[in-house]
Amino acid sequence: MGADELPGSLSLLITGDEEGVAVDGTRKVVEALMAEGERIDHCIVGEPSSAETLGDMAKIGRRGSLNATITAQGRQGHVAYPQRAANPVRPLIGFLERVQAHRLDDGYPQFQPSNLEVTTIDVGNGAANVIPARAGARLNIRFNPAHSSASLAAWLETELEAARALCPDVALSMAVQVSGEAFLTEPGPFVEVIQAACLDALGRTPELSTTGGTSDARFICRLCPVVELGLVGASMHGVDEHAPEQDIRDLARLYRSLIGGYFRRFAKPA
Repeated sequence: MGADELPGSLSLLITGDEEGVAVDGTRKVVEALMAEGERIDHCIVGEPSSAETLGDMAKIGRRGSLNATITAQGRQGHVAYPQRAANPVRPLIGFLERVQAHRLDDGYPQFQPSNLEVTTIDVGNGAANVIPARAGARLNIRFNPAHSSASLAAWLETELEAARALCPDVALSMAVQVSGEAFLTEPGPFVEVIQAACLDALGRTPELSTTGGTSDARFICRLCPVVELGLVGASMHGVDEHAPEQDIRDLARLYRSLIGGYFRRFAKPA
Protein backbone atom coordinates (compact mmCIF):
# COMPACT_ATOMS: atom_id res chain seq x y z
CA MET A 1 0.00 0.00 0.00
CA GLY A 2 1.66 3.22 -1.18
CA ALA A 3 1.35 6.59 0.51
CA ASP A 4 -1.03 7.78 -2.19
CA GLU A 5 -3.29 4.79 -1.51
CA LEU A 6 -3.80 5.37 2.20
CA PRO A 7 -7.54 5.77 2.90
CA GLY A 8 -6.87 8.43 5.49
CA SER A 9 -4.18 10.77 6.75
CA LEU A 10 -0.97 10.07 8.63
CA SER A 11 0.88 12.78 10.59
CA LEU A 12 4.36 12.80 12.12
CA LEU A 13 5.19 14.90 15.19
CA ILE A 14 8.77 15.49 16.39
CA THR A 15 9.22 17.74 19.42
CA GLY A 16 11.61 18.39 22.28
CA ASP A 17 11.20 19.13 26.00
CA GLU A 18 9.71 15.76 26.98
CA GLU A 19 12.62 14.82 29.24
CA GLY A 20 12.61 18.16 31.09
CA VAL A 21 9.80 20.04 32.76
CA ALA A 22 7.69 19.64 29.60
CA VAL A 23 6.39 23.19 29.47
CA ASP A 24 6.56 23.34 25.68
CA GLY A 25 6.89 20.63 23.05
CA THR A 26 4.09 18.09 22.80
CA ARG A 27 2.12 19.65 25.66
CA LYS A 28 1.71 22.88 23.69
CA VAL A 29 0.96 21.00 20.45
CA VAL A 30 -1.81 19.04 22.17
CA GLU A 31 -3.27 22.24 23.62
CA ALA A 32 -3.24 23.86 20.17
CA LEU A 33 -4.89 20.85 18.51
CA MET A 34 -7.60 20.76 21.18
CA ALA A 35 -8.24 24.49 20.77
CA GLU A 36 -8.54 24.04 16.99
CA GLY A 37 -10.89 21.06 17.35
CA GLU A 38 -8.47 18.80 15.46
CA ARG A 39 -9.46 15.14 15.67
CA ILE A 40 -6.90 12.35 15.95
CA ASP A 41 -8.09 8.75 15.96
CA HIS A 42 -5.02 6.96 17.33
CA CYS A 43 -1.35 7.60 18.01
CA ILE A 44 1.88 5.59 18.16
CA VAL A 45 4.73 7.06 20.22
CA GLY A 46 8.14 5.81 19.15
CA GLU A 47 9.43 5.56 22.71
CA PRO A 48 11.99 2.75 23.22
CA SER A 49 9.39 0.39 24.67
CA SER A 50 11.01 -2.98 23.93
CA ALA A 51 12.70 -4.71 26.87
CA GLU A 52 15.19 -7.24 25.48
CA THR A 53 14.25 -7.79 21.83
CA LEU A 54 12.57 -5.46 19.36
CA GLY A 55 8.81 -5.88 19.55
CA ASP A 56 8.75 -7.93 22.76
CA MET A 57 6.84 -5.19 24.64
CA ALA A 58 4.43 -2.36 23.91
CA LYS A 59 3.37 0.22 26.48
CA ILE A 60 -0.40 0.66 26.70
CA GLY A 61 -0.25 2.98 29.69
CA ARG A 62 2.02 4.71 32.14
CA ARG A 63 1.93 5.76 35.74
CA GLY A 64 1.67 9.47 36.49
CA SER A 65 4.52 11.51 37.94
CA LEU A 66 4.39 14.20 40.63
CA ASN A 67 7.35 16.15 42.00
CA ALA A 68 7.19 18.07 45.28
CA THR A 69 9.75 20.49 46.70
CA ILE A 70 9.47 21.06 50.44
CA THR A 71 11.11 24.02 52.14
CA ALA A 72 11.54 24.42 55.90
CA GLN A 73 12.46 27.90 57.14
CA GLY A 74 13.60 28.04 60.76
CA ARG A 75 15.89 30.25 62.80
CA GLN A 76 19.66 29.86 62.95
CA GLY A 77 21.42 29.53 66.29
CA HIS A 78 24.10 27.80 68.37
CA VAL A 79 23.54 24.08 69.00
CA ALA A 80 24.24 24.63 72.72
CA TYR A 81 21.26 27.02 72.94
CA PRO A 82 18.45 25.28 71.02
CA GLN A 83 15.84 27.39 72.79
CA ARG A 84 17.15 30.41 70.86
CA ALA A 85 16.82 28.70 67.48
CA ALA A 86 14.23 26.82 65.44
CA ASN A 87 15.73 23.78 63.75
CA PRO A 88 14.11 23.29 60.29
CA VAL A 89 15.60 19.81 59.88
CA ARG A 90 13.44 18.27 62.60
CA PRO A 91 9.96 18.84 61.06
CA LEU A 92 11.29 18.20 57.57
CA ILE A 93 12.61 14.75 58.52
CA GLY A 94 9.40 14.02 60.42
CA PHE A 95 7.33 14.86 57.37
CA LEU A 96 9.50 12.72 55.09
CA GLU A 97 9.32 9.77 57.49
CA ARG A 98 5.52 9.95 57.56
CA VAL A 99 5.00 10.10 53.79
CA GLN A 100 7.58 7.36 53.11
CA ALA A 101 5.95 5.04 55.64
CA HIS A 102 2.53 5.47 54.04
CA ARG A 103 1.46 2.68 51.66
CA LEU A 104 -0.15 4.43 48.73
CA ASP A 105 -1.86 1.34 47.27
CA ASP A 106 -1.38 -2.34 46.44
CA GLY A 107 -1.49 -1.82 42.71
CA TYR A 108 -4.19 -1.25 40.12
CA PRO A 109 -5.43 -3.49 37.28
CA GLN A 110 -2.53 -3.69 34.76
CA PHE A 111 -0.40 -1.35 36.92
CA GLN A 112 2.25 -1.87 39.57
CA PRO A 113 1.86 -0.21 42.99
CA SER A 114 2.46 3.52 43.31
CA ASN A 115 5.71 4.54 45.00
CA LEU A 116 7.09 7.65 46.69
CA GLU A 117 10.83 8.29 46.67
CA VAL A 118 12.77 11.09 48.38
CA THR A 119 15.27 12.28 45.76
CA THR A 120 17.28 14.84 47.75
CA ILE A 121 17.62 16.48 51.18
CA ASP A 122 19.55 19.76 51.23
CA VAL A 123 20.71 21.77 54.23
CA GLY A 124 24.04 23.25 53.13
CA ASN A 125 25.31 23.73 56.64
CA GLY A 126 29.11 23.77 56.82
CA ALA A 127 29.35 24.40 60.57
CA ALA A 128 29.25 21.58 63.12
CA ASN A 129 27.95 23.73 65.97
CA VAL A 130 25.28 25.77 64.21
CA ILE A 131 21.59 24.99 63.83
CA PRO A 132 20.76 25.90 60.22
CA ALA A 133 18.11 28.41 59.24
CA ARG A 134 16.83 26.54 56.21
CA ALA A 135 16.44 23.00 54.92
CA GLY A 136 14.80 21.56 51.83
CA ALA A 137 13.92 18.28 50.17
CA ARG A 138 12.40 16.92 46.98
CA LEU A 139 10.33 13.82 46.39
CA ASN A 140 8.72 12.09 43.44
CA ILE A 141 5.57 9.97 43.33
CA ARG A 142 4.93 7.58 40.46
CA PHE A 143 1.24 6.80 40.72
CA ASN A 144 -1.26 4.49 39.03
CA PRO A 145 -4.89 5.36 38.18
CA ALA A 146 -5.94 4.75 41.80
CA HIS A 147 -4.82 8.35 42.34
CA SER A 148 -4.78 11.71 40.61
CA SER A 149 -2.12 14.36 41.01
CA ALA A 150 -4.71 16.53 42.78
CA SER A 151 -5.55 13.86 45.37
CA LEU A 152 -1.87 13.19 46.06
CA ALA A 153 -1.06 16.89 46.38
CA ALA A 154 -3.92 17.25 48.87
CA TRP A 155 -2.62 14.29 50.89
CA LEU A 156 0.90 15.75 50.98
CA GLU A 157 -0.50 19.08 52.16
CA THR A 158 -2.40 17.31 54.96
CA GLU A 159 0.80 15.61 56.10
CA LEU A 160 2.66 18.92 55.90
CA GLU A 161 0.02 20.57 58.07
CA ALA A 162 0.54 17.87 60.70
CA ALA A 163 4.27 18.61 60.67
CA ARG A 164 3.55 22.32 61.04
CA ALA A 165 1.46 21.65 64.13
CA LEU A 166 4.35 19.82 65.80
CA CYS A 167 6.89 22.58 65.04
CA PRO A 168 5.03 25.91 64.83
CA ASP A 169 8.29 27.90 64.93
CA VAL A 170 9.32 26.49 61.52
CA ALA A 171 7.59 27.65 58.33
CA LEU A 172 6.94 24.70 56.02
CA SER A 173 5.97 25.25 52.39
CA MET A 174 5.61 23.01 49.36
CA ALA A 175 5.66 23.48 45.59
CA VAL A 176 4.17 20.71 43.42
CA GLN A 177 4.89 20.08 39.75
CA VAL A 178 2.96 17.45 37.82
CA SER A 179 4.74 15.78 34.91
CA GLY A 180 1.67 13.80 33.85
CA GLU A 181 -1.36 11.84 34.99
CA ALA A 182 -1.65 8.07 34.84
CA PHE A 183 -3.36 6.70 31.73
CA LEU A 184 -4.33 3.39 30.15
CA THR A 185 -5.25 2.47 26.59
CA GLU A 186 -7.57 -0.50 27.03
CA PRO A 187 -6.81 -3.55 24.84
CA GLY A 188 -9.10 -3.60 21.81
CA PRO A 189 -8.98 -3.23 18.01
CA PHE A 190 -6.16 -0.64 18.04
CA VAL A 191 -3.95 -2.74 20.29
CA GLU A 192 -4.81 -5.85 18.27
CA VAL A 193 -3.55 -4.15 15.10
CA ILE A 194 -0.25 -3.39 16.83
CA GLN A 195 0.13 -6.97 18.05
CA ALA A 196 -0.66 -8.32 14.58
CA ALA A 197 1.92 -6.03 12.97
CA CYS A 198 4.62 -7.21 15.39
CA LEU A 199 3.76 -10.81 14.66
CA ASP A 200 3.78 -10.17 10.91
CA ALA A 201 7.02 -8.18 10.78
CA LEU A 202 9.00 -9.70 13.64
CA GLY A 203 7.41 -13.05 14.38
CA ARG A 204 6.52 -12.16 17.98
CA THR A 205 3.54 -10.79 19.88
CA PRO A 206 4.45 -7.98 22.30
CA GLU A 207 3.70 -8.11 25.99
CA LEU A 208 1.33 -5.30 26.95
CA SER A 209 2.87 -3.30 29.79
CA THR A 210 2.49 -0.10 31.82
CA THR A 211 5.93 -0.21 33.48
CA GLY A 212 8.67 2.38 33.20
CA GLY A 213 8.81 6.15 33.21
CA THR A 214 6.83 8.76 31.34
CA SER A 215 6.77 9.88 27.72
CA ASP A 216 4.89 12.24 25.42
CA ALA A 217 2.06 9.71 25.51
CA ARG A 218 0.96 11.29 28.81
CA PHE A 219 -0.08 14.39 26.88
CA ILE A 220 -1.39 12.76 23.70
CA CYS A 221 -3.75 10.51 25.70
CA ARG A 222 -5.93 13.61 26.14
CA LEU A 223 -6.60 13.51 22.39
CA CYS A 224 -6.87 9.83 21.54
CA PRO A 225 -5.84 6.27 22.47
CA VAL A 226 -2.05 6.03 22.41
CA VAL A 227 0.46 3.16 22.53
CA GLU A 228 4.25 3.32 22.78
CA LEU A 229 6.08 1.03 20.38
CA GLY A 230 9.77 1.37 19.63
CA LEU A 231 13.33 0.17 19.98
CA VAL A 232 14.98 -1.69 22.85
CA GLY A 233 15.63 0.77 25.70
CA ALA A 234 18.52 -1.04 27.43
CA SER A 235 21.04 1.77 26.85
CA MET A 236 18.77 4.80 26.97
CA HIS A 237 20.06 7.76 29.02
CA GLY A 238 23.51 6.16 29.09
CA VAL A 239 26.69 7.75 27.79
CA ASP A 240 26.82 5.05 25.12
CA GLU A 241 23.14 5.14 24.14
CA HIS A 242 22.81 3.20 20.90
CA ALA A 243 20.67 0.87 18.82
CA PRO A 244 21.78 -1.88 16.42
CA GLU A 245 21.41 -0.93 12.78
CA GLN A 246 19.36 -4.07 12.12
CA ASP A 247 16.88 -3.09 14.83
CA ILE A 248 16.34 0.26 13.13
CA ARG A 249 15.72 -1.46 9.81
CA ASP A 250 13.38 -3.95 11.45
CA LEU A 251 11.52 -1.13 13.20
CA ALA A 252 10.91 0.56 9.85
CA ARG A 253 9.53 -2.75 8.56
CA LEU A 254 7.33 -3.05 11.65
CA TYR A 255 5.93 0.46 11.21
CA ARG A 256 5.24 -0.24 7.54
CA SER A 257 3.26 -3.34 8.47
CA LEU A 258 1.47 -1.43 11.21
CA ILE A 259 0.40 1.40 8.90
CA GLY A 260 -0.97 -1.03 6.34
CA GLY A 261 -2.78 -3.10 8.93
CA TYR A 262 -4.17 -0.02 10.63
CA PHE A 263 -5.80 1.42 7.53
CA ARG A 264 -7.17 -1.95 6.49
CA ARG A 265 -8.81 -2.23 9.92
CA PHE A 266 -10.00 1.32 10.47
CA ALA A 267 -10.51 2.79 6.97
CA LYS A 268 -13.98 4.25 6.59
CA PRO A 269 -15.94 3.51 3.41
CA ALA A 270 -15.85 6.32 0.86
